[in-house]
Formats: sequence, structure tokens, C-alpha cells
Amino acid sequence: MRSFVLSLTALFALCACSKVDTAPPAEAPAQASAAAIPADAAAGGDAAAATEAAPPAQNLLSFANGTIMPARFEGERVTAPILMIDGSPMQNWVGDGRPQSFVFELPQTATLRRLEFDDDTGGMGGVDSGVRELTVEVSDTSASDGYREIFSGTLEKGVNGQRFDVAKPVAGRWVRANFKSNHGGDWFSLAEIRAFGDAPPVPLSGNAGGTYGNAWGRYEVVQDGTAISGCYRPEGQSTRPGTFSGGIEGNVARILYAETGDDGVPGEPVPALLVFARDGSRLFFAQVNAYGNGLDEFRDVPRSGAEAGACGGDTREDSRLADGLDKDGRVTVYGINFDFNSHTLRAESETVLRQIADLLRGQPDLGITIEGHTDDVGGAGYNQALSEKRADAVRDWLVRAGIEAARLQAEGKGAGSPIASNATDIGRAQNRRVELVKR
Repeated sequence: MRSFVLSLTALFALCACSKVDTAPPAEAPAQASAAAIPADAAAGGDAAAATEAAPPAQNLLSFANGTIMPARFEGERVTAPILMIDGSPMQNWVGDGRPQSFVFELPQTATLRRLEFDDDTGGMGGVDSGVRELTVEVSDTSASDGYREIFSGTLEKGVNGQRFDVAKPVAGRWVRANFKSNHGGDWFSLAEIRAFGDAPPVPLSGNAGGTYGNAWGRYEVVQDGTAISGCYRPEGQSTRPGTFSGGIEGNVARILYAETGDDGVPGEPVPALLVFARDGSRLFFAQVNAYGNGLDEFRDVPRSGAEAGACGGDTREDSRLADGLDKDGRVTVYGINFDFNSHTLRAESETVLRQIADLLRGQPDLGITIEGHTDDVGGAGYNQALSEKRADAVRDWLVRAGIEAARLQAEGKGAGSPIASNATDIGRAQNRRVELVKR
């Protein structure tokens, strides 16, 4: 298992803690400021998957959707707090046996209307270590001030999917979870915390490019609109170098990362995420493990320079597109962004769309199939229809840009061809994509 870097000076091993999902309780414990809702009333979960036409809800408190932890956690812990927002109940945060608080920073001010908790922590720490009493607060002032309580209650031991309506929703950018007690164990632990509500689209980060470095290595990041590319240069022999390219939406870049072997040849690209702090101060790298059920590697790296250093070789996204079609006949495209639950293209996508148009103009005999892909959240029928409309939208844009319609075919694949596991938010983010296939 790979290293889990949480700060500039510490390296922590992730533990894949297998647990069995259990159904939400038929009747949740009494709450001071929240009311339990039945599982079949919650959009975006299992109930939505069973409804063919249901659009999914977006988990606002998710690393894969741009939420970060603004302060590095101080204190003893066995696994890292980021596991509470990695979108997978298969791994859980475990910390020392005392009350403690954590702050999460959303990428955009949002109004939280429903909270969900996974408290099955039997995989590590023991089920008695699961959080019992807790409060949740929201602030629109800063990470340290201006908090207002939106939830106070008790979780059932060992139960995932505990869902609560927020009685008095308030808007905020920072969310603080305060863990008051556990179920009697020696540790404190929580598998997952999720939040749903209202949030505007996250604006595109325009300052992602630059150098991010610490004692372990440097990320050189180049941004061109929604196109992201660059490389990782390790310090010492702890990890191997690598190159990456992909696309950014809001403050989240979905990339394909290729680790360089001892022979200097890049390996097979694997899906990964780069999440950027909205103020441009930090970069977070995350990769899903080989089992697809949790994080394998996570790095929190501060910005150390405004300009990206040289990587050597050509890491640009447009070069990857051309090489992929030439060598493999198929290439994954990120950076074509749509409105949430919509096939409306965002104007910011034009950088990557122009790269595709330029590629086709340079190869006048090339025909392609444009495939739209989704994750598995929401009904199968809904996802199939959405993927078809998104593929059509890309084809129509290229036709308007002067590419002959006869060279373009559009197909929707729904959730049927994932390139990463849908067991985590990070994997699901990778599966929402466009692919180009050589005809």
C-alpha cells in the first residue's frame, strides 16, 4: 500500500478498512435540531438508482466535488481525517479517544439541507469507537469564526446511511463537525459525512498553474482554460516521478497520471484527482487504490511558485489526445464541462473543444465517435439519456466549428463502461467523461 502524505513533515499509511453496509435505521434517534427522513426519500442514493428518471443529488461535502480541509489536523490519529469525505464507507477516520472538531471548506457558499453519516467503523478502531453525540455548524465568515449550529444529535452504533433533515438551513462556506462522544471505545472514528443542499456552480479556478512543493517532491502544473497538464518530481527515492494531463472543472482536475518506470518510460495512465484550494495556496493529489474502494495515496502540497517549472517532454493535453487516438484508437477527454445534471456546455470548455477541432482539421481523413459516459448515481435510464445528449452537444459544437458532420458520430454509453470504481466519489468523478474513438 502506498504512502498517505498529510502534512509537510509526516507520512501516514492508509488502512483499507472493509465494512458491511447496513440499511438506515427505521427510526433515527431524537434530534435537537434535525429530523430523520426515510431512506427512500433521499435523492442521489440507492433510492435514486432504483428510479429510472431520477437525477442524482450532489454530495457537497465531498473531496471529489472540491471540498478540502483548510487546516492540517494536529493531534494523534491512526488514519487521516480526509477519509471522512472521500466518498467511500470502506475506509474510516480513526483518531485518539477524545472529543475533537474538524473544519471542511466548501468550494462555494452553499445551503445545507440534509446531512448523512456512516458510523459503521468496525473495520478499524472497533464499532464502539464510532461517533455517538455530535454537532455540525456552518460559517460564511471564516474557517475559525462566525459558526451557527445546524445539527445536534446522536448516531446509532455501527449503522451507515443515517440521514437527517436540517431544521433551519443556513448558508455557509465552512462546515465544522464537533464530535462529543463515542460508543465507549478507546478511539474516535467516523466512516463518512455527507451533505446535500443548494449550491451555485463552482467557478473555474483560473490560478491553478504553478509549482507546488514540499519535502517529498514538486508538482509542476500548467493550466490553459480547462486543460491541465504537468508532472511530479519527487525528492529522494520515496516515490517515482510521473506526468499527467486532463481537465479542470471548478477547482477539481480529473487527470490521467502515468508513473515513470526505472527505464524512464511512462507506465499505463491511471485516473487521479487534483483539487486546488480556492485561494491558490495548496494542491491535493488523490488516487484510488487497486481495489477501487478507497484512497491509495493522498498528498497535501503547498504552492511554492507562481510559474510551473519545466517537465521535459510534451505533457500537453492536446498532444495526449493525438497520441491516444494514434496509438490506441481511443482517448479519454476531461475539461469538457456541462452544467450539473444538464447537457448544456459551459463556455469554459471551449479550450478543450478547440483542441479537438484543431486535431480533426489537421487530419482531414479522420472520423471519430464521440462517447458520453456517466457514473452510476441516478437511474440507468436517466444516465443513458444524459450521456446521449452530452455526446450530441459535443458533436453539434464541432459541426458549428466547421467540422463535417459526416466525420462525427455521437453515442451515449450511460454508466456501462466505467474506467474507475463507482464505489467512491473519486472514482465516480473519473467516470463522468467524454471519450473519442477513431473510426
